[in-house]
Amino acid sequence: MSDSPFFGGADFLRGMLGDLVRMMPSGPGLQWQLAYQLAHQIAAADGGDRNPDPIERIRFEELSGIAELHVAEVTGMSVSPTGGAVRLLPVSRADWAHRILGTWTNVLDRLATVLGPPTAPGDFPSSLTDSETGGSGAGGGSGAAGTAGGDEFGELASLLGDDTGDDDLDEQDQMAALLGQWATAMFPAMTAWQIGSVAGHLAERAIGQYDVPLAPAPNNELFVVSANIASVAEDWSLALDDLRLWLCAHEITYHAILSRPAVAERIADLVVAHAERVRPDVATLGRLMQDVDPTDMSSFAQLLGDPSALLSDVSSEPLERLRSELDAVTAAVSGYAEHVTGTIAGRLIGNTTPIGEAMRRRRVSRGAGETVAESLFGLRLDQPQIDRGEHFVAGVLERGGEQQLATMWNDSARLPTPAEVDAPGLWLARLELPSDE
Repeated sequence: MSDSPFFGGADFLRGMLGDLVRMMPSGPGLQWQLAYQLAHQIAAADGGDRNPDPIERIRFEELSGIAELHVAEVTGMSVSPTGGAVRLLPVSRADWAHRILGTWTNVLDRLATVLGPPTAPGDFPSSLTDSETGGSGAGGGSGAAGTAGGDEFGELASLLGDDTGDDDLDEQDQMAALLGQWATAMFPAMTAWQIGSVAGHLAERAIGQYDVPLAPAPNNELFVVSANIASVAEDWSLALDDLRLWLCAHEITYHAILSRPAVAERIADLVVAHAERVRPDVATLGRLMQDVDPTDMSSFAQLLGDPSALLSDVSSEPLERLRSELDAVTAAVSGYAEHVTGTIAGRLIGNTTPIGEAMRRRRVSRGAGETVAESLFGLRLDQPQIDRGEHFVAGVLERGGEQQLATMWNDSARLPTPAEVDAPGLWLARLELPSDE
């Protein structure tokens, strides 16, 4: 092994990073083509990603129409604020991953801005140990945009082309400076890889559009994964049409809620604020790069392919407060959606216990997509969150009623706080207070 603190030595690392940078597209914003490519590769990896049968599409259209009528009746809300019928559309896993990235576009473009490197190139630690000894590079700096432009690539190219280095810098300092420049240039691509990986892994298990309720569908088509639905029905011995009808009620209810501007904007604002506090740490990247094995390029691929590897793991009071607020909103959304779905399914299917148990088990055994989405977006939809939301809904219904419960989606100020989710009476009492207007 080389005496360099980086396996392979400075010359190898300089050449490898230079080659990677030259391969990367440049320009502002998220590198969407990279996100789409990785999402498709992961979603279609097992070779069993079949296209839905046309008959299945027809059946989902029929069941969607039935469910839509009942959702509108139970909620008292317009299911589609834009008008027109809402329909579930069965698709393949790869198609779902592609379409979900399109659905998330507006939020992801905002995330791409805040997920850039937290330090500007000049503020990168003069040695990799600065972040551990209180040096100026430890998560501070003046900040850099999350996009790589010509200046960053030009500075990096100059540094990569310098075979001799600066005589005033030892090799470790040269490597730290190199990684600082590289991180600034590469983070747009790495952000795209993170998001593409999340979408691809979600597609492996997702059954509906709103498995991660990050943003509302821009139109009235809600995408469901045909192969995954069939797999859940087979694994739990569920009648396929019963599961489809339950899913129609579930997804259309989520759509009715998330299509409300007050809800969509509040979730997006909280997710972006969360991302600002967990964005990648270039000092962490420097430490991870020490483990790169030049004889095994998969070691570098693993570094880039793990969406959570570069996220900050530092907790803080503002971050915990944000997570608490996100949890409160998602608990209220999920609890209400489960309540409406259960009401409708009870009418149309009868005994929904087997489906409910299957969904509960799926949440308990979450996959990589759900766990990484939680880290990246801050959206937690595990079983305790669902239970918490259902408790809130039940408490409101005991004291108020369906109409009063549904008013929380009309204005972001009506969304429950963390304390109110756990004590529904507090939320009802606040609504009864006279308005300041």
